[in-house]
Order: sequence, then structure tokens, then C-alpha cells
Amino acid sequence: MSSADDELTVYFPGRSFPSVSVTGTRCDQMCGHCRGSHLRGMTDVSGAGEMMRAVNMLISSGGNGLLVSGGCDANGSVPVAGYADQIRYAHENGLKVNVHTGFIRKEDAKLLVNAGVDVFSVDVHQDPAVIRNILNLDVPKSAYSDMLDNIMSAGGRLSPHLTAGFGTEDMMMSAELVRSKGITEATLLVLVPTKGTVTEGSLISEDAVLDSVRMLMRTGLSVTLGCMRPRVHRGLEIRCIEAGVRRIANPSLGTISWAKENGFRVTEERTCCCIIRQ
Repeated sequence: MSSADDELTVYFPGRSFPSVSVTGTRCDQMCGHCRGSHLRGMTDVSGAGEMMRAVNMLISSGGNGLLVSGGCDANGSVPVAGYADQIRYAHENGLKVNVHTGFIRKEDAKLLVNAGVDVFSVDVHQDPAVIRNILNLDVPKSAYSDMLDNIMSAGGRLSPHLTAGFGTEDMMMSAELVRSKGITEATLLVLVPTKGTVTEGSLISEDAVLDSVRMLMRTGLSVTLGCMRPRVHRGLEIRCIEAGVRRIANPSLGTISWAKENGFRVTEERTCCCIIRQ
């Protein structure tokens, strides 16, 4: 079992690290597995004034930072670069900033890096069938390689997100692409059955998620269990720890108790799980 030297970092972003959408609930891409539903849980900052008010509220309340995201246009890009001034203001006032930009040009990535963005969270896919039929994108799989290159060449720090539930081929090829760029860490998400989407009746098993964890680790990636996952998987968190995962977003109190009882030193962070991994 574990030793007293094992460390587990758990992340609870909550109100101190909210997710905001620069497009409100609007999304032109409308992926088959989401259909824009996840945007409804974000704060609408679809305007410079709204974004600045959200940042000022965070500063005044002692917040730690924010995830700047939003819906994609038909080409898979989120218009985050248009908020570079507000992001710079957040950075200058001590907030950490995670951005989800989708596909991005090098010049826009450089603009955001210079504004003080701490990390770029990027979804990576490599199965052409998934890209075309689920993500509704008419792009080659090389577009993801170009996206990673654009951010890295601009000096940005990457947090690639890989999703269990789109098939072994997509997961394996995406992991290989990430490793080919010299990246050693990835966040694992799990497809969530969402009402009104093609995944409504689908639920990936815990065993399948564990298979993905082990596969990613075999490629040399250090894995974080991200916040996007079905909560009916009651045993998943502990099984991931047993498999070698040492970073988990929003774990249950039962998982934390189990970890402490089994010799882990547990550190709690009030940020997004992508932020403090330097």
C-alpha cells in the first residue's frame, strides 16, 4: 500500500476560481456530446464590462483566479483573445488565469501570453470520425498539432485534456500526439451522459476509465483526474489513486478520508486543477 511520503493534491475551485463564458450560452459548433449545455453553468461575461465586473468581484472577495472559456465558433475557436485587456488586469491584480481557447492562431496565443495567462487548457482529439461526427468540425487531425505548436511557440503553458468515452483510438492517438510535443502531464476527463445529446443514454464504465488512466501512464503521462466526470462512479477516485493518480479535482470527502487513513499527505488547493502544476 502507500507510504507516509505519498502526496495527493486535491482541487476545489468553487467560488474562488469560477468559470466564465465570453459568449454567454451561445455556441456555434454545437458538439454532439454537449450541445452547449455546459455553458449554462458558467458566469456570462459576454462583454468587456461584464468581464471587468466579474474580475473586480473576484479581487474584492479574495478569489484566486478564473477559467475564461465560452462557446466555439463553427471553426472550433473561442474568442478569448478579445478579452486580453481584462485578463491582463486580472493578472496584474494577483489572479491566476486559465483559458480555454479551442483552436488559436499563434499571434492570438502570444497576445494572451503577454497578458499574463497562466495556462492554456486544450481539448485534444485525433480520431477523424470523432472530429467530424461528434465535434462537428471539418478539419484534419493535424489541426490539433498546429494548435499545440501555436501555443507552445508563443511561450504558453499547456494543459492538454483527453476525454475517456470517445473510443480507445482517439485516446491513444491523442496521447501519442501530446507526448510527441514533449508534454508530460495531461488532465483526464470522462464523457458525461447529457440530456438531449448523443451521449444521453451512454455511460462509460469505471473499468474503462481505469483502462484509460493506465494507458496514459504507459505513454509516460502524469494524469490528473479532472472535474468533468460522471458522479455515479463512486469508486473511481480511490481506484485512480491506487493506479497512481496524484491530482484530483473535486473529490468526495470519503476519498479524502480514505487517502489520509492510507498514509497520503493531502494538500487542498482552491484553484482549477490545471493551475499550480509548474
